Amino acid sequence: MKIVDALLQHHEEIRDLFDKTEKDARHFDNLKKSLDVHHKNEEKYLLDISKKKSDLKDESLESIEEHYAIVMLLEDLENFPKNDERWKVKLKVLKELVDHHLEEEEEDLFPKVIKDMKDDFLEELGEDYQKTKEEQLAVL
Repeated sequence: MKIVDALLQHHEEIRDLFDKTEKDARHFDNLKKSLDVHHKNEEKYLLDISKKKSDLKDESLESIEEHYAIVMLLEDLENFPKNDERWKVKLKVLKELVDHHLEEEEEDLFPKVIKDMKDDFLEELGEDYQKTKEEQLAVL
């Protein structure tokens, strides 16, 4: 599986976890873990490579900065009382940021990555991403 396909699959898993968390805050820990694993490995297996290419640099650096903003919101939510009425509002703001982030990657970055990088390299990165993701989520 190519890295882009692995990331798209994980994007869908994240969207599903948001839906579950909106209905039941007890799913938040799984959402946070999945986003943490996603960001760490997306940066390792794609963004750190793509930011070195002039035609991918801006989108890659923007994705990394959005990851940072998402992490800050995740930490805020993690430390905020789930029974406070503002918790759901904070979750909504996080979801809007993540949705924007995922859509930008899917519509802008990923098509350029597919065009710019060789298929066998994308396959190798995808396999590494999937393996690492599964290992990390199994431990968490």
